Amino acid sequence: MFYQTDIRELQPGLTPFPTEVFACGQAWLAAHLLPLISVDLGILRPALAGNVATMLCPVEPYEGCLGEETEAHHNACIGTNWIAFELTTDNRMRFLGEEGYFLGSNVQAPELVEHIGEMRDSYARAKAYFKDHGRLASYSHFGEGGPNEQAYLDTLGGQISDGNWTETAPIPPAFELWLDPLMYERDQAADAENVRITRAGRPFFAVATVAGYNWCATGPDAIVMLYEPDSRTVLFSFDWT
Repeated sequence: MFYQTDIRELQPGLTPFPTEVFACGQAWLAAHLLPLISVDLGILRPALAGNVATMLCPVEPYEGCLGEETEAHHNACIGTNWIAFELTTDNRMRFLGEEGYFLGSNVQAPELVEHIGEMRDSYARAKAYFKDHGRLASYSHFGEGGPNEQAYLDTLGGQISDGNWTETAPIPPAFELWLDPLMYERDQAADAENVRITRAGRPFFAVATVAGYNWCATGPDAIVMLYEPDSRTVLFSFDWT
């Protein structure tokens, strides 16, 4: 099984700050999601070479969880702290919800507007730093105003790891989540599968995780990115430790 941590050197198949990410008719997604790095899934599973999914960071919430105030726009694939996409055959990300899911589409509270502006500005500065230096640096709340070089990804591949994200909010009904009740037992095998997520019985596999603040002013402690090949579903959840 392919597994790497603390990805600071780019390899073929990893492209930071990708363009032309969102599906036709969904250009509005660029107002709500920042494309961090695209991943050729063939890195993880050779049979999927050429299928390229993109790690995304939401520009909201400024407090709470993504989607928790927009329940009217949830559906079978989208819920509080969970968003899903179909990876199209031309490697675009097609959101399986509607724009009203994002609070920023219909709320202009000063705190939210300020937060989104800070997220977008710090992302633009990180993109410029990468263009000039060929490395990732964030301008996060945890620095002192200057660039702080970071890993592109915290993990790439491996198994789906447990975290607060598995319990923060129920998984949308199109998916099933199973947690091993013995996951914290000392005698459990190191390679045991502790978390299993499926769609129509078909399992997702772990693509990558990264902290939002590796790239932006702030964000989740872990953006968790999963993929199910048969339905071409890219599923995200967010860990707030």
